[in-house]
Amino acid sequence: MALHLHNSLTRRLEPFVPAHPPQVTVYACGPTVYSHVHIGNWSSSVFFDVLVRWLRASGYQVTFTKNITDVDDKIIQAIAKTGEDRAAFTQRWEKVFFDGMKALGCVPADHHPRAADHVPGMVAIIQALLDKGLAYRAPDGSIYFRISAFPTYGELANLAASQIQAGASGRVQSEDFEKADVSDFALWKAFVPEDGKVFWEPTFRIDGAAVVVKGRPGWHIECSAMIRALMGDQIDLHLGGEDLVFPHHQNEIAQSEGATGKRPFVRMWLHRRFLLVDGAKMSKSKNNFYTLDDLVRKAGPLAPRGFRYLAATAHYRKPIDFTLSGLDAALKTLRNVDDGRARLTEIARGAGGASNFAQLFEQAFRAAMDNDLETSGAMAAIHDLLSAANRAAAAGTLTPADAASALATLRLADDVLGLGLGASRGREPSAEQQRLLAARAAARASKDFAASDRLRDELKRAGLEVKDVKGQQEWSFL
Repeated sequence: MALHLHNSLTRRLEPFVPAHPPQVTVYACGPTVYSHVHIGNWSSSVFFDVLVRWLRASGYQVTFTKNITDVDDKIIQAIAKTGEDRAAFTQRWEKVFFDGMKALGCVPADHHPRAADHVPGMVAIIQALLDKGLAYRAPDGSIYFRISAFPTYGELANLAASQIQAGASGRVQSEDFEKADVSDFALWKAFVPEDGKVFWEPTFRIDGAAVVVKGRPGWHIECSAMIRALMGDQIDLHLGGEDLVFPHHQNEIAQSEGATGKRPFVRMWLHRRFLLVDGAKMSKSKNNFYTLDDLVRKAGPLAPRGFRYLAATAHYRKPIDFTLSGLDAALKTLRNVDDGRARLTEIARGAGGASNFAQLFEQAFRAAMDNDLETSGAMAAIHDLLSAANRAAAAGTLTPADAASALATLRLADDVLGLGLGASRGREPSAEQQRLLAARAAARASKDFAASDRLRDELKRAGLEVKDVKGQQEWSFL
């Protein structure tokens, strides 16, 4: 089965057909760098990462761009309070974002452009829209997109014609609209004193005259300019969270297709559904708003890995309902997978010859991934593989070649889902943990099971979980 994906534009499952195979161009909306990223946004980043990993594992040559929004209303409001320089402020939060990406095991994009570096490209697009009558300068001095002149406006967001209202009613103070608020949107915002030092002074041709319009770009034009600069006028895949369908992605389509005259701007749109916490939308007032740092404080240093597992194995078109108990269960599942991998590695030592032991499980994994990235089904195939390997090992029928075959499929799953297999075994126990392990091994050898159980509890308090397997104790970090 060839890769099929659900296109948000057509609202159908479609075969993925890039414009110039095997090259694939992918763009994802990145963070606005003004504060910590919450786990809802991190779930989208994990989705982007899994998709790009699977495309590459499937033989595509992917150019992946994920932007940094460093010019934005929220940023201006934040630096007005702190007095910081915009670039210094945003680059500090940018580092926090990249640290989070590393903690989650997300592969860096090929390009991480900053919006502020692409203002000339934004000006060029806005000028093209002015020249075509698709944009105008309003009495407030800002430049707006004329949605009444773009007949297909609303198709991505599935807006009815009755919901679309032409005309801008003054300066747009916020980019957070509801569908009932559809109106012409700002491409370039005229300067106001609240903008402080955040402004540019480009010259536009408006009604045949050269006009300097002091101000800054609107949010939507930023992505169109960065895509055009780094990947061209048309791309294969555009990714984002479902909250970006309208107005952001709808407006990207309008301004990009309006400026270039090329359609479609994007061949396929994919959107990650929302993440809930304990069944409710995240909110600081509900005390259910989490960052990665919050998870580490609550569940330990491996919490990002557990969250990665939860996000990677949840289908992107279904909401994630995050709970701390679910995070704990994910970490336990990963420890079990790590333990299975360790046993297979031991059995596979010195393996020779070929084996098709894992063939059907790998086929099931690949089929699930090709079916609209059905990652839950893909991971189920891996659990089935480990169960079959454990049964064969217990029966004494698992050969070294069989174990090597299973390990190869595990490596594929690790490469695609970014599970970080072996991470809980990637460091040595502390001196105190080693002392307790040795003491427990001695207690087991002398059949002092009461002491063994007591030492197991001590080890758990010290950060190690211990299992007895075939007369030996296996440990993993909590």
